[in-house]
Amino acid sequence: MDLDKNKFISNNFFKRVTTAIFLLVIYFYSTFYNNFSSKLIIYLTSIILSYEWFSITQRNVKKNYLYIFIIFVLFNVFFSTLTNFFFSILFSIILSLLIFSKLIFNKIKNDDLIWLFYGFIYISIPLIVFFEIKNEENGNYYILWLLSIICSTDIFSFLFGNLIKGPRIFPKISPSKTYSGTILGIISGSCLGVVFFEIFFNSLSILNIFVLSVSVSLISFIGDLLISKLKRKFNKKDSSNILPGHGGFLDRYDSISFGLIALFFIQYFF
Repeated sequence: MDLDKNKFISNNFFKRVTTAIFLLVIYFYSTFYNNFSSKLIIYLTSIILSYEWFSITQRNVKKNYLYIFIIFVLFNVFFSTLTNFFFSILFSIILSLLIFSKLIFNKIKNDDLIWLFYGFIYISIPLIVFFEIKNEENGNYYILWLLSIICSTDIFSFLFGNLIKGPRIFPKISPSKTYSGTILGIISGSCLGVVFFEIFFNSLSILNIFVLSVSVSLISFIGDLLISKLKRKFNKKDSSNILPGHGGFLDRYDSISFGLIALFFIQYFF
């Protein structure tokens, strides 16, 4: 029994790492290039995220509303590449109010509609921030720094959590997360963030870099917990099964979305 369990953990860890590397390569391309195909990756990501969010939060809702929701999110993200950051956010507010007013989704109950409102903001804004940061000086390296922290935190949290085990940190929200895995994952991810920052920037003290790296890791962890709570509310284990070892895109975007918002403030205030 223990051998089977260890084999399962080993296989799942291999899938998790392989998928993470695959995603890093794709989004590395999207981060460092500024052509149509690099933008197309983000557009397709917004479509998948919209589909997963709608599938989780909307019960017994007609499929045509799914297509409308996807179009809203996709068009909002697409529009952000045609204008400046200020107008992108303003346009997002207008579209979100349009959703909230029930002018478009007039047959959806208020309890379900509010989740579309949340989803529109949650998916759109971080992707718009992604394009804004990417276009700044050294912005692509800042994004890569963020991704290195988040991916390494996730991998080491999974690894240490299964090796050391121990009490769970939030058993009702995310049963698989332990104190040992979470703490050691954050420390490992933050240390890698320090190394990355020192190599590519070397503009802050190691202590400041470590504090910023820990902050990014913690904020990303909070984003992970919030989506885990959302899935528990709607009795879903994963947002989908499109990513081996991870689940769906929302299961990875949960950390990155909050991390991008944190990175936006870090880049502008530090």
